[in-house]
Amino acid sequence: MEPRAPFGWQGFRRGFRVGVALGTAIFVYGLAFGLVAAQAGLSWGWALAMSATVFSGSAQLAALSVVQAGQATLLTLFATVLVMNARYLLFGATIQPWLSAAGPLRGYASLLMIGDANWIATMRAAGKGEADRAYLAGTGVPLMGAWLGGTAVGVVFGRVLPDPHAFGADMMLPAFAAAMMAVMMKGRSSLVPVAVGAASALLVTPLAGNGWGIVAAGLAGAAVAAARPEAGT
Repeated sequence: MEPRAPFGWQGFRRGFRVGVALGTAIFVYGLAFGLVAAQAGLSWGWALAMSATVFSGSAQLAALSVVQAGQATLLTLFATVLVMNARYLLFGATIQPWLSAAGPLRGYASLLMIGDANWIATMRAAGKGEADRAYLAGTGVPLMGAWLGGTAVGVVFGRVLPDPHAFGADMMLPAFAAAMMAVMMKGRSSLVPVAVGAASALLVTPLAGNGWGIVAAGLAGAAVAAARPEAGT
């Protein structure tokens, strides 16, 4: 039986420092969600509960759009969150070979706090030789704190401020996604899956809506990225 990978305080602390550095952007993103949640009529308790259990800005904003459209049922909300979070299947698949060495209990517990930002940070750290699997949990704790804190502040101020769209809150998700893509670009060959994903989204969105367009882009882009040769990138 192979020995388990280290999962200790040193790795957690290294990840925590990275999470704190990322926390400002996550706080602002949470603030934007809180503003929109307040405009949708959610109480601070419901908004915080949603942020704690879903922990995904894109899924939460999409769910709120369903609520505001008057189409909210348990089924539609569940389907919306599931569709918008489909990318986490890819996140889990890519990080599994590294994280699973810590054991199932520690690995699954760490995944509860995975998000876009700390997934990227952890994958980059693992690629540079990070061996302590507590690194992912370390990045997740400050990000969760920043997300919940931003949500709470946004809900409080959202009840006294005008429409958050006037402040550009609706541009937070596209801007964050663009920043993620820029970080992950490693060469000209990276443009191929990006182009395929974008084309898939443009084709599917008019037919099936924004949610399925995002899923189609993620699946098509990931399939092309997985099939392309790694050398020369």
